[in-house]
Amino acid sequence: MISRIFMPPGGNTTSKTYLWTIIAGMTYAGSSFVMSMATSKMLGAYAAGILTIAMSIGNQLITVGYYNVRAFQVSDVLEKYKFSDYCAVRILTIAAMLVAGGIWIVVGDYPKEKAMAIGLMVLFKAGEALSDLFEGRYQQKERYDVTCRGVFVKTMVFLLGFIITMAVTGNLLVSLSVLTGAYLLSLFIIDGSLVKHFGGFRPAFHWRRQLALLLACLPLFVNSFLTTYVLNASKYAIDTYYSEEFLGMFNALYMMAFVINLFASFGLKPMISTLSVRYAKGDQKGFATIMKQQFLLIASITLVCIGGAYFMGVPVLSRLFGIDLSPYRLALCTILLGGGFNALFQLLQYGIVIMRHQYSTLVGCGLAAIFTAVVTPILTKAYAVNGAAAGYLCSMAMMALVFLVFFIYYSRKQ
Repeated sequence: MISRIFMPPGGNTTSKTYLWTIIAGMTYAGSSFVMSMATSKMLGAYAAGILTIAMSIGNQLITVGYYNVRAFQVSDVLEKYKFSDYCAVRILTIAAMLVAGGIWIVVGDYPKEKAMAIGLMVLFKAGEALSDLFEGRYQQKERYDVTCRGVFVKTMVFLLGFIITMAVTGNLLVSLSVLTGAYLLSLFIIDGSLVKHFGGFRPAFHWRRQLALLLACLPLFVNSFLTTYVLNASKYAIDTYYSEEFLGMFNALYMMAFVINLFASFGLKPMISTLSVRYAKGDQKGFATIMKQQFLLIASITLVCIGGAYFMGVPVLSRLFGIDLSPYRLALCTILLGGGFNALFQLLQYGIVIMRHQYSTLVGCGLAAIFTAVVTPILTKAYAVNGAAAGYLCSMAMMALVFLVFFIYYSRKQ
């Protein structure tokens, strides 16, 4: 029954795949926005601030669970590594993620409620890391429609569970517990059934092969970890220097950055396999054409979003989150511009990875992380929300510029 629902005959046509890409992308990307908005409305800015830092740390640590193998896996169209290798590696990375989560909580010495919220979010993200393995397998076998259907259903399950529980109990920790349990159950039922049609979940530990895979993806992992740090640095700084209420306000503005990445991903994600095939076949012109089209798409989306946010963004967000955000119109537009640079960086990263020059990405991310670690805390401490927004924009712009230089260099070299 599960197979018939998620793998219907004729369900992988281009039009249907794009449709499900839009549906799944909007649902998943919007889930964090809805969770933050619901928490702020029902429980107030303080609880929203706790949820914000829990999600930020969870997103930081899930980079360990992902190890950014997905980008390598879906572009491995010739299957240099077997799926059993990817399974074994993912078990190791998720175990490392959970250990890192425990250490983070102990070293952070958080209050009890915040520590428990972080722990539940890390466990939830570990489930997402496992699901990502299966979704990457479907995409690798050119069934991205299956991936999108699964993402949509699993997201709706945990999102509804979280909101309904919060409405009934008015308790953040209970809501996060239901969120985690609902997701893990849906993962077991859905992916546990679907993966059987794609070779099954059969991890086989051949250390030499898996060590080679880990080393191949090491720069991607470090890149992802540093990138996530850059993305979350403003939130970490606000959490250090200001109260949870300030963090809740900043997060309400920051949530809008996902809009640009969301719409940009509609065009990018379905094209990753196509880009990989074009490059593998030596079709440099076709590869370059697709990259240019994605660049223009990102630029157009960014300009439209900034224009809409300038005139309508603050009143709408203030009403949705129940927080007065009227002093932060400039901060909102600044964050959206930073979101545009972030989307451009993601596009260029995929291009560099497909060309198999992933080690060069460490330079861009390393420079941006160092810059962010120095500048963002200073700006945030001095100018609060506006300073955090400015730090985010500067970091994203720097990273996108460095990656653009590398991409142009390798493209011309080819």
